[in-house]
Amino acid sequence: MRLDIRLKKPIKAFIFLKESGKKKKTILEGLSLRGALLKFPKDEIFSKKDIKDFIEILIPYQNIELKIFAKKIREHKDSIALEFLITERETFSKLWKFICDNLYPVSWEVCPYCNSPLTNNKICPNCKFSLEIFNPEYVFNHFKQTFLYRVKHLINHIEINDLINLYINLNKSILPKEIYSENIEFVGTCKEILKVFSLIRKVAPLNIPVLILGESGTGKELVARAIYERSLRKDKPFIIINCAAIPETLLEAELFGYEKGAFTGAHTSKKGKVELADGGTLFLDEIGELPLSLQAKILRFLEDGTVERIGSEKPKKVDVRVIAATNRDLETEVKNGNFREDLYYRLSGFIIKLPPLRERGDDKIILANYFLKKFSKDYGMTSKQFSEEAKKAIMEYHWPGNVRELINKIRQALVLSEKEEITPKDLGLDIALNLKSSKMTFQKSGRKNLIDKNQLLETLQKCNFNISKTAKVLNVSRPTIYNLIKRYNIFLN
Repeated sequence: MRLDIRLKKPIKAFIFLKESGKKKKTILEGLSLRGALLKFPKDEIFSKKDIKDFIEILIPYQNIELKIFAKKIREHKDSIALEFLITERETFSKLWKFICDNLYPVSWEVCPYCNSPLTNNKICPNCKFSLEIFNPEYVFNHFKQTFLYRVKHLINHIEINDLINLYINLNKSILPKEIYSENIEFVGTCKEILKVFSLIRKVAPLNIPVLILGESGTGKELVARAIYERSLRKDKPFIIINCAAIPETLLEAELFGYEKGAFTGAHTSKKGKVELADGGTLFLDEIGELPLSLQAKILRFLEDGTVERIGSEKPKKVDVRVIAATNRDLETEVKNGNFREDLYYRLSGFIIKLPPLRERGDDKIILANYFLKKFSKDYGMTSKQFSEEAKKAIMEYHWPGNVRELINKIRQALVLSEKEEITPKDLGLDIALNLKSSKMTFQKSGRKNLIDKNQLLETLQKCNFNISKTAKVLNVSRPTIYNLIKRYNIFLN
């Protein structure tokens, strides 16, 4: 029995070869959420040695390339079987949408999962899997129905410590937030973050919209939760919707719900997230990604407190507090015509700006020590500490990914470190600091014409032969780097 519907027609795609930095054309047959059979086109020179155990697949879709990591599970004479390792919810949703777009129209004679004869197109009498694939909720319900099969398949590839962590995280997700909360992670002592704490305390009891601004990874959802948990609505629902993670075609139904018969596959009525938040708080994450077509409906809801399901002509009154967040500059988006000015003013009744990690001074060390202690305990490891060099690296690094990047690097360091002291190399910060040092040394010289061959080669290697990064480190233009490469007869693969 299959767990996922497969496409019958071949799909054109690409493989990204990390070693060479090049893409090669390929064909995917039997594409599903779970994987595909990779074949080599006749006009593309390919070697099976190019296909490592883990590879990156790029599928052209809606003017973008859908990036999916895959694991090689077996080889055939003219093909390779791949299992997809989907690491983001957005990728999951878009891949399913891609599959649906390439399935339509569908008329099942036998079940696509177990090949049993069908008497209707709604449910298989043998495997009991639903066949109403164009229902917006279908893929989520099907995934819930098949979840244990998927986990059972993956479990043999997971280390025992990771299994324990998975079990612990499942327990955390089941516990009510008032019993277990990780908001303690929102810590700090710098002036800017103390101001944020003060604003949270002041605005939490008030029934007004809040707009949270900040770069990705600065903790916008934590702020939203902190406001909710200190509000008069803390015993009511806290509903989150990520406006960037749900395809535009499904977003309206997700937000406002729909009535039975509103569209093909709508066999029952369904409440939207706004209705589910009635009496509580709705957190609209990545509000800057909201399509203009839906901005008008959100504005109407904010103005008169009513929602209207798809297929209904009867607006319903709801009592919802809205907290929104974005990493975009909404004032610029308004000027560019990408965001409604009236909606912006409705949302921005109270603004909280989160500082990036690079501007939080000693908080970088405070947070690093906090997460080191927390993850050491979670992973059942002996207590470790940062070396002085590691502390210096944490303080000097730019942290483009903010607190989220800090968390990832500390988790990585706990796995990689072989001694009690964690080093810059364990954190993956040794190369970044060397590049910064090279750039500062070169800027002090102030003489672009003094770039010798060795210096250029060394910088190219540190930047993985990325011309743009090399030019940035050496403080010259990209054409200058190309001219120097030509002058010194440096060969790039």
